[in-house]
Amino acid sequence: MKHMAILLVFSASTLLAQQGAQPDAGLQEMRQELHEVVSSLQETRSELRESQSQIHQLQAEVAALRAGNTQPAPATPAPDAADQLASLQQQQQLLSTRVDQQYQTKVESGSKYRVRLSGLVLFNASSTRGAVDEQDVPMLAEPHTPGTAAGNISATMRQTLLNVDVFGPDLAGAKTSASMQFDFFGGFPNTLDGVTMGIARMRVARAQLDWNKWSLSFGQDKPFISPNSPTSLAAIGTPEFGYSGNLWTWTPEIVAERRWEVSENLVAKLQFGLLDPLGGEPSSDHFSRYPESGEKSRTPAFAGRQSLQFGNGTQKSSVGIGGYFARHDYDFGRIVDSWAGTLDWNVILGRHFETAGELYRGQALGGFWGGIGASTVFDGDPASSLSHAFPVNSIGGWSQLKYKPAAKWEVNSAFGEDSPFASDLYHFNGASQYEPYLRNWTTMFNVIQRPRSNLMFSLEYRHLNTVQFSGKRATAEHVNLGVGVSF
Repeated sequence: MKHMAILLVFSASTLLAQQGAQPDAGLQEMRQELHEVVSSLQETRSELRESQSQIHQLQAEVAALRAGNTQPAPATPAPDAADQLASLQQQQQLLSTRVDQQYQTKVESGSKYRVRLSGLVLFNASSTRGAVDEQDVPMLAEPHTPGTAAGNISATMRQTLLNVDVFGPDLAGAKTSASMQFDFFGGFPNTLDGVTMGIARMRVARAQLDWNKWSLSFGQDKPFISPNSPTSLAAIGTPEFGYSGNLWTWTPEIVAERRWEVSENLVAKLQFGLLDPLGGEPSSDHFSRYPESGEKSRTPAFAGRQSLQFGNGTQKSSVGIGGYFARHDYDFGRIVDSWAGTLDWNVILGRHFETAGELYRGQALGGFWGGIGASTVFDGDPASSLSHAFPVNSIGGWSQLKYKPAAKWEVNSAFGEDSPFASDLYHFNGASQYEPYLRNWTTMFNVIQRPRSNLMFSLEYRHLNTVQFSGKRATAEHVNLGVGVSF
């Protein structure tokens, strides 16, 4: 036993030496635990010595009894040192396993707090029939120009995602964290075959504080009044059904959240916050930022959402309603109100099915890709003080049905549509302004297979129908093969 104790002390010291000169908080905690193991081993050695002394004493007493002494001194029972050593060996093995796991998942950072790197390496190959607005993730069908190609094929990696998560210290009773997400969908460099060199783009960036019943976040994300998007590996750079009823954009926002556990299977959640009132106008400069119409109003956008989450175990369903209000200033006293009412759901339908979707009704929502990108139309030159601004009312939404025949397979079918009010668009007179659309609807069908938890294959078909302001209707079809590896 003495040799075993010495061996355990040596092993614990070796583990400590292997941790490096600059351990993070997790490794420091393990080092402290290993020191405690060493201290326990030293105490065990002392107990073993005491046990040996007691054994010698018992041997002497036995010899005295044999010599005729009938009054032996009472002996103290020796502790079970073997059991203590076995327990310490188990602790050492557990700590060694934790050290190995920490070594495998360690991401070095400038602070002592844990950082996690994850993402999705995604390859997409596609074939398109007809003219579309964007080759990789088409959202609108365009009229075919006679004499030009009536379609295309392509492949890209620019929908690849990179995620960074940071887990910080506790602050005022709240757990702090931060996250960032990037893709390569930000455009192309002006160079030979620049289409293969997608520019990195920030999608999500957030700092968050989480209490038991409250959360507070500062960052940029999809608007919380429209949290869902259809399931797809073909449309990640732009979420599926953009311009077809899916309200979205990467919006800077401050959001507070309050949670109530009504029962074991029912949780209510209230979210409210302030958003940057984006108007949907393209950037006028590549290097300097100039205010959009919503930002010129000097009033932030206000939004709120009430939702209910219900269900047993991991099979959770949710339903939510939301509201949004902002104000846009188009100069010369032309003020337009932007607003929306939303409904979203994600409901489990038995063992193999679930449905998700969103509906909205609103006005001047081009900043969220509502109204097929049109917030306001003018009856003259927008730069002239003599023209008038007319907000565009619109209605839209999408719905998806998911079927999971097995754990590694899923089939998704969905439909989405956006429809601005024609009575508003008729004020448009075509003076130096992007021509609006009257209607856009998209049908999607895909199959996703996951042979391993981090390996994904998908095949998706999308059919687009677009009606222009002039009344012309265009259609297009898009087939996409996706292969993704998450890490």
